[in-house]
Amino acid sequence: MYDKDLLTRLLKSKIAKTKSKDEIIDELLMGLSKQNAKSLKAALDELFLMIYDNYDNANLKILVENKINALEISVPNINFETIYESLASSAGAKFAFDEIDIKSLETMRKNFYWMKNDYNEKISNDLKAITAKVFNGEITRANMAETLKEKFKGVLSANTSYFEGVSDHIISQAQNIARVNQSSKYGVKHYKVLARIDSRTSDICRSMNGRIIPASHIEAQSNNIQNAKDINEKKAAAIWRNEPFLGKILPSNFGLPPYHFRCRTELVPVWINEEEIDGVKMKNTSPLSKDEVVKHIDKTGVERVWKKSNDHIAKKHKETTSANVVKALNSINTTAKNKDNRYINAFSDNGYFIVFNGNEIVTCYKPNENKKRAFDYFKNVSVYDKKEVIKWKIANLL
Repeated sequence: MYDKDLLTRLLKSKIAKTKSKDEIIDELLMGLSKQNAKSLKAALDELFLMIYDNYDNANLKILVENKINALEISVPNINFETIYESLASSAGAKFAFDEIDIKSLETMRKNFYWMKNDYNEKISNDLKAITAKVFNGEITRANMAETLKEKFKGVLSANTSYFEGVSDHIISQAQNIARVNQSSKYGVKHYKVLARIDSRTSDICRSMNGRIIPASHIEAQSNNIQNAKDINEKKAAAIWRNEPFLGKILPSNFGLPPYHFRCRTELVPVWINEEEIDGVKMKNTSPLSKDEVVKHIDKTGVERVWKKSNDHIAKKHKETTSANVVKALNSINTTAKNKDNRYINAFSDNGYFIVFNGNEIVTCYKPNENKKRAFDYFKNVSVYDKKEVIKWKIANLL
């Protein structure tokens, strides 16, 4: 049985003091996964031995059905209080449980309970599909033992991975809810989406990176998740997406990560300020750093960054000043996926064509002084049939 005090001791140990929150959570998930795999393997071994011992029994089908229907893999014991405290403490403020946190704690507990039911149903369906092949003649009883042994290995591998993924999802969602709970106590008005940008980053997370979301939206969605009475209500309150989000207005059931299975994206509280550099006014969540030319929240609500290391823009497009880039960001009227890569294209009222990689500005320039021709260029290099219209000023360009 899983030691429910493991995480408590881990958090309080000298080793834990040198580890990040992510490392502690990874260890927790690894421990849960090992215990789950052990329980599932024991159940599969028991089913296999029963089939092996009774392969010539006339009532084998009934025996197998009963065994599968009775199968129940329990979720290992978890010290939810300690997990939540670790997640909440990452918000940076001194933590003490209150009614809001207790409600979130119960939500995490319910999520694992619902997961257990879904998990057992999935395993049951997988096993029924495999054993059905024996009884309709696809697998002969003579070859049954060897065939089932290999098939059960697949069930063990697939469902162990599924358990890890769902557990990771629940912890990730709880982490973001805990952070929202703590931030709301200090009057936070906005959150910023932070995605890890690398080769594994999904299209949806890449497109959401840097997005500024009002606290009212996130808190409402968080409340809907926590008020869910069953797994279907919970899923409806926090939909998953694969395609990039190109618009301005988020649906009420989207914004709080995770956005998909194995999602690594997080929310952080931010404060929006305005600064003026060389006569150019920018709205951002932190002052311009030495390696940044522009950092500004655009028309769609994403904080875009033009880095000095990207000297392609200044060298190739002399007309692209920081002032013109900010004007372009303020007047984006259409966005669409790039035809050739994972970038996002945008077109602005001042005739500028912009390409984004996540929140980073890849390029920004006027393809043509004639705005209609410039917009035609945007259309030609974009997946235009899936465009997102941010404002309807483009009507005279179509």
